[in-house]
Amino acid sequence: MKRTLLLSLLCLFATQSIANEQIRLYKQYLVGMPKAFLQKAHALEDCSDRYEQGTLCLQKHSLAGEETELAFRFLDDRLVSTVLMMPLTEVSKIKKMFHVLKTQFDLVLIEDGPEKFDILEVSANTFNKDEFTKMIAEFENEAYQKHGIKYTFISKDEFVIQSRKAHNFSDIFKDAPIKMRAATYTVGRKDGQVIGTISFIVPGITADYLDQNPIVEDF
Repeated sequence: MKRTLLLSLLCLFATQSIANEQIRLYKQYLVGMPKAFLQKAHALEDCSDRYEQGTLCLQKHSLAGEETELAFRFLDDRLVSTVLMMPLTEVSKIKKMFHVLKTQFDLVLIEDGPEKFDILEVSANTFNKDEFTKMIAEFENEAYQKHGIKYTFISKDEFVIQSRKAHNFSDIFKDAPIKMRAATYTVGRKDGQVIGTISFIVPGITADYLDQNPIVEDF
């Protein structure tokens, strides 16, 4: 009886540890979801020409009331990244999407092509908060005039831990925990239209991790 109980408890803990490892990329979409399940759940189309080879897309998805294209990227037929792309006809939409991300993520890097504004590095060397805010605003304004800017975020809980031991942006991803979520928000011009793209990723995901932490639900 004791042995049976012990085995049951071990199975329970094993199941919980797998469940705890499940990483939510965006809404109900988890890292490791099988491609076959997503194809059954949605009418997806191949959009490799717009993203990378093997990407599948769902048209007319909605984010914060805006119509978007939702793309799924896979590794060995298992989900590892989601991408949202939407036209931005008004500056207010750009700000709206940025604030949606800021509720769950912390900003760590701003890029304008080859130019980089490292939030951690600059803030560590700037003691005046108003001066720091002004530096960011000036960098953003110049980037927006060229219609090309990229923001990189990491999830708030991981930011607190990682930023304590990081001196700059690149240090954040060194020895980062596997569950750390990151997001990039890019605003750029395509075919004469301003496009916003949000990508949700987990930087450390590998095929080995997916093999060891399968999505155990019956799809």
